[in-house]
Amino acid sequence: MPDCPGEQVIPGCCNMAGFNMEENLEYWLKCLEENDQKVYYEAQKELFNICQNLLKSPSNDRYREVRLDNEIIIQKILPAIGAMECLIEVGYVEDGERLFFPHNAALWRIQCLSQMLRTRLQQSVTTIKGFNNRKKFFENIINRHKIVLLYENEELQKEAMKLIPIDSLGMKSVRTFRELQRSCKMYDSAATTSTDVKKELSLRDFLLVTFTSWFKREFFKWVDVPMCPVCSIKCIYLNAISSSDVQCSRVEMFRCPKCREKVPFPRYSHPKPLLKTRRGRCAEWANVFTLMCRSLKYDARLVYDETDHVWTEVWSPTRNKWIHVDPCENVVNKPLMYEKGWNKKLSYIIAYSKDEVQDVTWRYTRDPKAVLKRRTVCTEESLIKVIRAMCNVRLNAANCSAARKKYVINRTLCELAGMIYTPNSQDEDSEETYEGRSSGSLSWRIARGEITSMDKNNLDKNIEKNYIWDISKYGQTFELRYNVIQDIYEVVRNDGTSLEQINGWLEGINSTCGGVFRKTEDDWKMVYLARSEGAKYGRVTWTFKITSPELYIKTFNLKAKTQVFHKASVSWEIEAIFDDNRTTVIPIAQSSDFHTKKVEKAVKLNLSATLSGGKDGIAWQHAQLFRQSMESAEEPSMLITIQLENQCA
Repeated sequence: MPDCPGEQVIPGCCNMAGFNMEENLEYWLKCLEENDQKVYYEAQKELFNICQNLLKSPSNDRYREVRLDNEIIIQKILPAIGAMECLIEVGYVEDGERLFFPHNAALWRIQCLSQMLRTRLQQSVTTIKGFNNRKKFFENIINRHKIVLLYENEELQKEAMKLIPIDSLGMKSVRTFRELQRSCKMYDSAATTSTDVKKELSLRDFLLVTFTSWFKREFFKWVDVPMCPVCSIKCIYLNAISSSDVQCSRVEMFRCPKCREKVPFPRYSHPKPLLKTRRGRCAEWANVFTLMCRSLKYDARLVYDETDHVWTEVWSPTRNKWIHVDPCENVVNKPLMYEKGWNKKLSYIIAYSKDEVQDVTWRYTRDPKAVLKRRTVCTEESLIKVIRAMCNVRLNAANCSAARKKYVINRTLCELAGMIYTPNSQDEDSEETYEGRSSGSLSWRIARGEITSMDKNNLDKNIEKNYIWDISKYGQTFELRYNVIQDIYEVVRNDGTSLEQINGWLEGINSTCGGVFRKTEDDWKMVYLARSEGAKYGRVTWTFKITSPELYIKTFNLKAKTQVFHKASVSWEIEAIFDDNRTTVIPIAQSSDFHTKKVEKAVKLNLSATLSGGKDGIAWQHAQLFRQSMESAEEPSMLITIQLENQCA
């Protein structure tokens, strides 16, 4: 207890009395602080209410008394050391079964106590809120650490495995892996580099990418707001209620705005019912995805971001690192997506597996100083202490062998070393930074299907496919359609009948440079052609030729989709070549709907699209050729119509 207070002040000595009373009140309030936190806070609130009621209605004797038989006083004031003493110190006197504040006592005493209590209450609210937040934070860590043990249930793994089309996914992974091998052999000059690239990813890594894509596109469905099963329209949120189902954390209730029927949306925390419903938000997605990764015998862990997102990490023995996988976005190995792409203000990101709990925040940021400032829930020391304690429990468990324990500890040490941030080690806007500290961005881009045959060492080299479209063999109208979603060229008649198809955008071009590749954005559901990172420009050229001496070109029409950002450019031009070897170059101002007769009498056309400009390290992405939504898969991304005429006409 604090030192004993000084002597009681002499009544009537206002200044000295006020000074001594404040000292004495400070003493009793410090005594009050030594109570249990809940007792302390409740006593403070009740003392403050007594003061406020009296100050608002000083003429009402009801507010001048404190009845000792009152239930609230019995529960909140009497058990608290220092509470009654505060009332007596400001002038309350005992009067039987009550304390009473005399009419001749000075109200400034009550004001003084009220102000001191107000200050402490504000501090207490902050302290209690911080305590509650810290308690909830640690409780969540402990509960999540238990949840991931569900993934080790053999029966549950078998149930999950039955739902995965492993044969077809395996075959697709093998084809993609072979594409990587072919791309590594495409250029002789890339031979030494390609060996390193092939070592960076294994067939299991390719299977992970294929599996993630299947999970996103075919297996699990996102539910933000449920649809009314009767009216097929979006419902309106009402509230959340508790559930008697131990596998369900809560039930969100919605109502159809049309038929007024209530529609429940259970938020399952157990993966078993989710294998049947196959729908939910990020927590449900990551829950089932991580279970399925364990079913596929990947070392996988569930990752919780305290700014409200959940995903998975999968251990890659080939890369000797944990790989970020976000099944909701169909994104693999892009840990900086949240900070750089989503502009999230990260604080705590914790990963959970059967072996460990790990603070992995530093893998997902390039601004650790800002993140540290936002980590205010607990001290770093207390978080480390909790994590170490839980890891020790798992590693010292009877089912954890000495070899496994040694392996996990060594892996953790390597992981922690890998998360040490080195400032200025990379260009902050580069794709490697966006994907994390990865030397194999090319490999991952091939695995994800974002690029098929271009090595970073060959950005400025030309690819000469030398394909020439013979437009004279289809009659007097040649119509070519290219669809970037399906990645197919198709020559059609006027009635839409297909005459010829070629798969793959590269297979129908004459040449390209600048590492142009077909980019798929699963998060934005967009597909387009772009130049490779680091290339100042990219160009694609298509060639059309008349082989029949009886025909010549009359008109040329082009309709092509493009999109540019940050002052980037997609420019088009036609080079028309005539039978006397004359050439003329015609710029295309508007590729969305272009028509010209200036090619009349030409026998050969070279159509070129050049991508350039943009901003900073991702300038390559700011000029997009044939950008098209996956929702519009049937629309042509480019439509070329060439009218021919007979020489004898």
